[in-house]
Amino acid sequence: MAKQTTDDMNTGLTSPTAVPPAKEPTWLRRRWRRLVPIGMLAAAAAVAAAELTLGGSSAFASWTVKPEPLTGPDTAAVADTCRTRLGMPDGDNQTLLAERRGGWTYVFISAPVGEATCLMRNAAAGQDPEGHEIFADLAEPTPTATVDPRQIVETGSTGVSTDEGWFRRGWLTWTYGYAGNDVTSVTVRTPLGTDVEATVRNGRFAAWWPSERPSSKHPEVMGAWHYTVTLSDGSTQGRGPH
Repeated sequence: MAKQTTDDMNTGLTSPTAVPPAKEPTWLRRRWRRLVPIGMLAAAAAVAAAELTLGGSSAFASWTVKPEPLTGPDTAAVADTCRTRLGMPDGDNQTLLAERRGGWTYVFISAPVGEATCLMRNAAAGQDPEGHEIFADLAEPTPTATVDPRQIVETGSTGVSTDEGWFRRGWLTWTYGYAGNDVTSVTVRTPLGTDVEATVRNGRFAAWWPSERPSSKHPEVMGAWHYTVTLSDGSTQGRGPH
């Protein structure tokens, strides 16, 4: 099976902090990566879709700010493809959450070998990853955070770019972490001002969004994002930018 190909670049940025600002989280990281998917190149016709209003490649034209959380067989299918793509061993791992946004499916998995995230076209879920472009990342394990019931703690975030095939000039960011027991929803305000609803499940949250390529013309892409947390009593609280 083909190996994952990545070029890591440490930007030196500081990750967003816990919400509210009562105490700094212990484990935070932000990385900017160039992930090159394996598999067949899709037809060039996919590039013809309209550009997103928030910026980013037309490959993400179907992306939505509100996710469709996956459960049951759909979750199992996408998790299986992700584990196979990354060569993760069978055994003690947990699919923390999975979601769809338009034509894209995202999954977040925790295992002793690390925390895995995969992003793929919906049609790739449950399929042999050799035949599909899949963005996949396996980060080192994160110590379990002690989270206030009314807070979230971001434990990881990754910037991703690629110029392979139909993903030419494709750019995106994903972020994830822990959510307290009283947290019912999390909204991310991106650096470009778009409100993205995160998926919250199993005491975790995750969200991803496309954006413009970071450059001198778009330096704001590398900026901070804000979190707004809704609690079980209906109240909201937020923090940002970091």
